[in-house]
Amino acid sequence: MVGTKNNRRSQMTERLIQDSLINLLQRQSLDEITVTAVCKAADINRGTFYAHYEDVKDCLEKMEQDATEELLAVIDKHLNPDSLQAILTGIFEVVKKRHAVTSFILTTDQDFLMSFIATTKREILAHNQAPVDGIGNREKEYMFEYYLNGIVGVVRYWLKTGLHESPEELARFINDWWYRGKPVKELADH
Repeated sequence: MVGTKNNRRSQMTERLIQDSLINLLQRQSLDEITVTAVCKAADINRGTFYAHYEDVKDCLEKMEQDATEELLAVIDKHLNPDSLQAILTGIFEVVKKRHAVTSFILTTDQDFLMSFIATTKREILAHNQAPVDGIGNREKEYMFEYYLNGIVGVVRYWLKTGLHESPEELARFINDWWYRGKPVKELADH
């Protein structure tokens, strides 16, 4: 297994490089970060970096791609009309596990975020073709756009406030708001 991209040592090196890049991104823009800076932060040589990535942008793109694949796998695994809470719990578990990467993506990389929201909406709508009483397809698209952007806002707030709630608790909150109109309905009534 030595020399293969998927062995444990290779994965640990990639994680070290990615973590170092994320730490640097908290202080500098992507354009300001050099391979040398990442190598210094990760305490590796440039040859090791180039064995895994072409450049700093490639490293970030691979992190985004990995996060997207992991999140879409969760959606595919739980996709059925009654599985919102299971999907959300799975997504929030990935966000928590990869919080440094997801925090950067959700707060900085708007192009990636919008692409991910569009992909997620497309996946959900493709598997959720059943008619909803009184709601046409166009309105359903707007509804999903509204909720997905709201969920992104909740995740941003969760990351910003330190991930205090468990993924299950956060998923339950959103599930309750979605299916029961809680507490929005209660707030509107007062």
